[in-house]
Amino acid sequence: MKNKLIIYSLLALGVLTLIFLLIPRSKRSAGWDWMPDMRYSKAYETYQSNDFFYGIDDTMSARLPVSGTIPRGYIPNDPTIKTNESLLRSFLLKNEHNGYNQDSAYIKKQAEVAGLLQNPYKAGEVLDRGKEIYAVNCQVCHGEKGEGNGQIVELPGGADGPYGARPPAYTTRLPQMTDGAMFFSISYGKGSMGGYCSQISPSDRWKVICYIKDLAGIKEGGAPASTPADSTKVAMK
Repeated sequence: MKNKLIIYSLLALGVLTLIFLLIPRSKRSAGWDWMPDMRYSKAYETYQSNDFFYGIDDTMSARLPVSGTIPRGYIPNDPTIKTNESLLRSFLLKNEHNGYNQDSAYIKKQAEVAGLLQNPYKAGEVLDRGKEIYAVNCQVCHGEKGEGNGQIVELPGGADGPYGARPPAYTTRLPQMTDGAMFFSISYGKGSMGGYCSQISPSDRWKVICYIKDLAGIKEGGAPASTPADSTKVAMK
């Protein structure tokens, strides 16, 4: 009995000694790692170099999406969208142009889109929604009636506002544009205006176009002054 007590005491002392040795001496130390493969992830970090990309300029794990692709679930699971060619094309337009500088690439792509896209909505059906989106996103610059005198452009009383670039009135600019060209300009920006791809859904962009055409006095089905030649023959990529 006495021998067993000594053995148990030595075992307990050994366990206590082991525990004591495993306690880190510094508060900044994590101690010993018994299972380092579980503690330290083998996965590649998002903003670190990745072995798979060696030999090219950019080896970061986080990659930009391929131009022209859309994320899973980006197109709503709505039969009225998937069976409407004009509306479906407007969803597929994502990532078709980088930036909104009015360079040759912008002008070329806008000319392609101008003939490919047609507004799928009738103005009388969506003016209320178009007005709502316009008031939130556009009115601050373009003004309540589309005269280019929004509150950051022109202060009450007629004094200049904090933003110096005055957009043209819709009555002077929109009659020369197709619905597709308007959609492209709203999506990617034009002049000093940035793009609204991330702020306004494709469906709502079409509804805004109905509303601003109404502000400009363009009647339903009214043809623009000019249409880019042969643009309808260009296939979307």
